[in-house]
Amino acid sequence: MDAEKYVAQVVKHLNCPGGKKREIKKQIMSDIQAAMEEGNPLGQVIQDMGEPKELAAEFNESFSEKEKKAAVRAKRWRILAVVLAVLSLVAAVAWWALPKMRYLSDSRVFSEDEVRGQAEQIIDLFNAGDYPGIRDCLSEQMQEIFTEDAMVQAKLFIGPEWGEMNHIGNTYLVEISQMGRRYARAQMTVSYEKVSVVYTMSFDTDMKLAGFYLK
Repeated sequence: MDAEKYVAQVVKHLNCPGGKKREIKKQIMSDIQAAMEEGNPLGQVIQDMGEPKELAAEFNESFSEKEKKAAVRAKRWRILAVVLAVLSLVAAVAWWALPKMRYLSDSRVFSEDEVRGQAEQIIDLFNAGDYPGIRDCLSEQMQEIFTEDAMVQAKLFIGPEWGEMNHIGNTYLVEISQMGRRYARAQMTVSYEKVSVVYTMSFDTDMKLAGFYLK
């Protein structure tokens, strides 16, 4: 063990404020240097001084109550600083992970007309039962999930008979930012002869369908 490592081990076990630790570090280094100048090898000097923890204990016994209390306060502040840093990091990650919305008209990524047009095209394909046409509009992930059977089941979930489509009513367009990704979401209420269906569709930045939900 060299002198720097030995002294660092001693300082690690000192129960005193930082200023006092620096003072003791200088003192021990000075003592080692003086002993070596007298011809004593470093190994012998360190051995004579004793184990780092034992030497630190001798110093600790000489500290006043004021110095000990100051050391305890400093340690608490260090722990508090670490806890606050961790909490700040957790809060930042949580904020990053939470979805954040804005009106699509304020988006710098998506066009309202393009999103509305793409959503209406998906509805037309869905009404026609044109799964191959819908598949061409799906993102890679959605192609694994939104199979032709899933499309049929989604329609049956609403009801077996819809009738002809009358018109598209309320439409809401927003941009969603989450975990570094952006999506456009279109929610459209569509009136049919026998049912009313709310379509919720999400599009990625390539305008591929990344989410599809009916109620």
